[in-house]
Amino acid sequence: MAEVDRLTTEIYRIPSILLMENAGRSFADELGKAVPDLNKKRIQVFCGKGNNGGDGFVAARYLSLRGAKPEVLLFADPHNLKGDALTNWDIIQSLGTPVRILSAPAEARVFLKRAPVPDVIIDALFGTGLSKPIGREFGPIVDWVNDAGSTAFVASVDIPSGLFADSASIAGPSVKARLTVTFTTLKLALVLSPAAENAGNVFVAPIGSPASLLENSEYRMNLIDAAQVRKVLPPRARDAHKGTYGHIYVVAGSRGKSGAALMTGLAALRSGAGLVTLWLAESLQHDVVGKFPELMTESLPETSEGTLDRQAAEKLLGHAVQADALVVGPGLTTQRATREVVREIVRRSPVPVVLDADGINAFASVAESLRNENGQAVVITPHPGEMARLLGRTIGEVQKSRLETARQCAETHRCFAILKGHQTVIAAPTGQIFINSTGNPGMATGGSGDILAGMVGRFVAGWNRKYHGADMQSLSDYLSAAVYLHGLAGDLAAEEKGEESMIATDLIPHLPEAFKRVCRWD
Repeated sequence: MAEVDRLTTEIYRIPSILLMENAGRSFADELGKAVPDLNKKRIQVFCGKGNNGGDGFVAARYLSLRGAKPEVLLFADPHNLKGDALTNWDIIQSLGTPVRILSAPAEARVFLKRAPVPDVIIDALFGTGLSKPIGREFGPIVDWVNDAGSTAFVASVDIPSGLFADSASIAGPSVKARLTVTFTTLKLALVLSPAAENAGNVFVAPIGSPASLLENSEYRMNLIDAAQVRKVLPPRARDAHKGTYGHIYVVAGSRGKSGAALMTGLAALRSGAGLVTLWLAESLQHDVVGKFPELMTESLPETSEGTLDRQAAEKLLGHAVQADALVVGPGLTTQRATREVVREIVRRSPVPVVLDADGINAFASVAESLRNENGQAVVITPHPGEMARLLGRTIGEVQKSRLETARQCAETHRCFAILKGHQTVIAAPTGQIFINSTGNPGMATGGSGDILAGMVGRFVAGWNRKYHGADMQSLSDYLSAAVYLHGLAGDLAAEEKGEESMIATDLIPHLPEAFKRVCRWD
């Protein structure tokens, strides 16, 4: 954002003070929508010495011009103000806006201890440039704001003071806002937990930076939304047929785990696949055939334990060219022969491969062999435990740095990594990151990953039908669609069942509504 602000001025000649003006006005606009009858409220604007404080001065001015009566509390020496912030300080003083200078920490603490709690507190103490935790001087001020928040409406300008814009962690005292009006685009701290939990409702306000400045391939963080999903789900052509939407081969299941294959296949169909064939160990045919008449099945050689035998790879690969994507792994087990089958399929597949569950575990000690010799895309969908085994790390290490772990995996192994969990992360080999915005804790139940694997397979097949593997960069949009719709179906299921009682198959009946909500072409 610092670079975007700088280039806005240097390239497009838009003065920085105009950006500050737009920021303060936009904040006042959104606060007015969130809090009715502002002109009847007691409002205090907590301002620091930087540009975030300058935004607060502008917001106070606009509130005053609209009939409200804000009081500005400056927690700094006015002589330390400079640039645009100083200009706006001079303006509010000339307009007669009530101000109180609390430059000494002890003075500030005494005042706040005695002051009545206002109706509205505007937090403009620290902005996105904060690089170290708030210390002893401002810690008591932040604590007071948070205590006051039990009765007062706390709103932050750009970012709650105390959060680091580029981090999900909370390193020290931080304002807990009910509303955050951020400028131009989201910041990581406003998206990722636990930091995002301090932001309340977040509104993004454009303040004048041209959109072209944000279309830089070096800016690698993306939040998945419905608009991105719609890009890969245009209205179906009148002359479409089942082949138009892809044939998916699902290699899944073992003795006692045939349900994984069924959930994966059914999810692929409910997500719009034209054809799905389940490739199963021979003895599973009795468990699966006829359960869902739309699912086709083929048998594969098996071991005495009811898992895939080594010869299974040759049989499957002999037919794989007829598919548009393979989904490999749900319920397979990690029996030695089965691991060898998985590795051989990934190495030689003539079409893109989606690896889930035991398909990923087959590479736990040999992640460097996660390659396809035909240049086909490889997509992995690990939960934190599977990612930890693949990379030789602990689950704690994976969870502590989810974005970087997913990115390193994708870049190192030239694959697409979908790291499941709260705010599922998609990482592309180019380093691009996509963060999901749907889903809920009720989805933390066995089988949810199988359903996602089937959905990912459907979208990978759709991508392959359109691009024939030639445009790897666009695959991220298709993967994002699968993850977003999976989470949305989970949210719809939670509305009906509640998070405690949800099971994985509750998602499937809600997939049609999830697609309908996203695919509205007005």
